[in-house]
Amino acid sequence: MFGTKEYDELMKDVSALLWVDENTVPTVMAYGRHDVFQPYEGSVRLDEALTNAGVDHKYFVLEHSGHGLQNDNKVYKEYLDSVEEYLNKYMPVK
Repeated sequence: MFGTKEYDELMKDVSALLWVDENTVPTVMAYGRHDVFQPYEGSVRLDEALTNAGVDHKYFVLEHSGHGLQNDNKVYKEYLDSVEEYLNKYMPVK
């Protein structure tokens, strides 16, 4: 069933990838390469979909971390700084 239209319909409610189009909101995302809960390969596909749809986004890979993003302090700080940057850009305080 994997890779079929039926599968995509069943998974759409839990898959960010299946919602990506040119109207997707700007995104900042970070993934741990050793994540066993949300496999890293899924983040690669999501990054590709956002790029192909022309969505403004930043993608951070934490090479030594799992789901908790716990082992790459420098990259984690860059990720958090980018979240703040995007909030200021797309949701400025008036």
